[in-house]
Amino acid sequence: MPMQNKTEWATIGKIVALFGVRGELKVLPLTDIPDRFTSLKAVHVSTDGHTFKRCIITSVRPYKGDMLLVKLEGITSANDAEALRDQSLWIPESELAQLPPDSYYQHDILGLKVYTLSNQEVGQIVDLFPTGGNDVYVVRTPERKEVMIPAIKTVVHQIDVLRGVMYIDPLPGLLDDQAVLDNSNEEDKEGQDEFGEE
Repeated sequence: MPMQNKTEWATIGKIVALFGVRGELKVLPLTDIPDRFTSLKAVHVSTDGHTFKRCIITSVRPYKGDMLLVKLEGITSANDAEALRDQSLWIPESELAQLPPDSYYQHDILGLKVYTLSNQEVGQIVDLFPTGGNDVYVVRTPERKEVMIPAIKTVVHQIDVLRGVMYIDPLPGLLDDQAVLDNSNEEDKEGQDEFGEE
């Protein structure tokens, strides 16, 4: 247990399903480094981010879209693989590659408090997922609603990991009935024209 306290961890993937009957795992990478998994000898499996089990990687191959099929030593059956569904894959932060400026790891983003540029609270980031063109941040509001914030420069103006905050300038209609938080003059606009059909 003391060893866990000395190590900072970063999540780099999530096991979303099993594949076949020999224990392969469908993994959604949560890293911008495409060959991250092929360069690793092992990952650590954890559901809570506190207790970690080291697993040696025996094979990695691409699957549909951004998914990977990962085989871990000792996981030899569908039952073994099913037991790992929804668990996260972690590595020590010391093994993380240096990112370019204005790039962040998932663990940097999760938990950030989100505010508009007028300093009004939107909520806290509880999840994120890639959509192909950009990531989307899932923000839980104080009213327990979930709002989707696109990770694009026109919306996300500042990320301050040290202070745990993110400042956004939401597009008209982005916060639905909360659009008045940003600008009450936008209340009578639905913002549909600004969005287009991307």
